[in-house]
Amino acid sequence: MENRIRKPTHPGELIREDLLLETRMSQTQLARLMGVSRRTVSEIVNARRRVTPDIAFRLARVFNSTPEMWLNMQQAVDLWEARSIHGHEYARIHPVPQAFHSR
Repeated sequence: MENRIRKPTHPGELIREDLLLETRMSQTQLARLMGVSRRTVSEIVNARRRVTPDIAFRLARVFNSTPEMWLNMQQAVDLWEARSIHGHEYARIHPVPQAFHSR
């Protein structure tokens, strides 16, 4: 896993800063197209909500992309946050010796 100093871009930031501006679409319009509440979209674009598989499929349909793209972006953020919070704990975990695996 790569050590990143800068937090990866949350998928909501991409939606807010690029896609909504390019398409001149409001959060309300996006919510209608996705079939979710405006609050859901607002929480995503303000990085207060994760992109779930369900949301990833919806975003992929609206923006002609793939659910994997959205989930990969979210996963990068999740892994960065986990490492930032628990990295010192992870450093204390040692792998099982290879000899154990060969039995």
